[in-house]
Amino acid sequence: MAKENELMRIRDYFPLGMAIGDAFCNRKKETEILVENILNGKHSLLIASRRYGKSSLALHALSISHLPYTEIDFYMASSEKIIETYILHGVADLMGKALGAMDKWINSIKKYVKNLNPKLEIGGTYMKLELTASTQSDPAMNVKEALLLLERLLEEKKTSAVLLMDEFQNVGMIAKGKGIEGAIRHVAQKTRYLTILFSGSNRHLLRTMFEDEARPLYKLCWQLPLKRIALEHYQIHLQKAAQIAWSQHLSDEVFYKIMQLTERHPYYVNKFCDKLWTYCSKKPPCMDDVNLYWLEVLEEEKSDAIKEISILPAGQKNVLLKIAQKNTLKLTSKQTILELQMPSSSIMRALASLEEKDLIEKEGNEYQIINPIISFYVLKNAPMVS
Repeated sequence: MAKENELMRIRDYFPLGMAIGDAFCNRKKETEILVENILNGKHSLLIASRRYGKSSLALHALSISHLPYTEIDFYMASSEKIIETYILHGVADLMGKALGAMDKWINSIKKYVKNLNPKLEIGGTYMKLELTASTQSDPAMNVKEALLLLERLLEEKKTSAVLLMDEFQNVGMIAKGKGIEGAIRHVAQKTRYLTILFSGSNRHLLRTMFEDEARPLYKLCWQLPLKRIALEHYQIHLQKAAQIAWSQHLSDEVFYKIMQLTERHPYYVNKFCDKLWTYCSKKPPCMDDVNLYWLEVLEEEKSDAIKEISILPAGQKNVLLKIAQKNTLKLTSKQTILELQMPSSSIMRALASLEEKDLIEKEGNEYQIINPIISFYVLKNAPMVS
């Protein structure tokens, strides 16, 4: 039984979903900043590519803060009324967590609301608040009223709480920079007890929402863009997992090969290591194991990668290939222009489009492909791409 529990602990080091407990790898600086912001009522924006661990970081920081919180995920939102419904449900849920028994607060709630309909739902041993709005009413006004209600009740109790709004770029896509964004800003710039933590995976859309001075949320938040986890932090994490599994370290050769193949992309580090630790249960993986099981990862991810590459226009494919080749020349140099047979203006437009699609990112003066699987298949299919 002890060995079985130990194996379960090892697998928990490399989750493909939320990273909690021992699975959470470093992010110490980001955690410290986020916890400080949460405890001091500073609204924050977490920006990262898909599967970079932003939700894990947010929940890790919230657990350290010990403040009540509710997560609102806008991934499935398709209209302003649905966004309104998500927010009303989130506000009602957070009230229950932060304020306790809702029957004691119903008079205060009725005092503050005009458009919303508060209702206590009575269960066997609890009372749950439900906030609803008529189908004809304005979603922005209802969102503003709900958030103001939450802030006023938190002020009455002199307690703080946090709303985590995940995949928030969908709000911007649907509301198009108008009512609901303005309603959130109206409340957020006044709050002392309610803190809002925004998070999302489309960096271009989020930056448009929070950096365009014509948008309501302009300069509302601290921005925390997540980078790849540093090599030295992965070394500590993987070697600790190796000690638990095999009572010995990974060889340097194997460790650096894992880092090279995954390019330190958090999702692919976890996916690959999960395979290695599972298949090599008796002893640490050798280089042959690393090469064999990485081919398995590549095959599993092939269809998604090929689909993303295939829908790109020819010019964007060619620029993507240059980045995958880690070309040391400037992408708008004369030689690159001749090789690609594209004017510099077209190259710049291709780069902007690839960034907008979250396929590439800029580190210093260099571009790199975010997903190592896409990078592999771009290179493998280079004759097709060019």
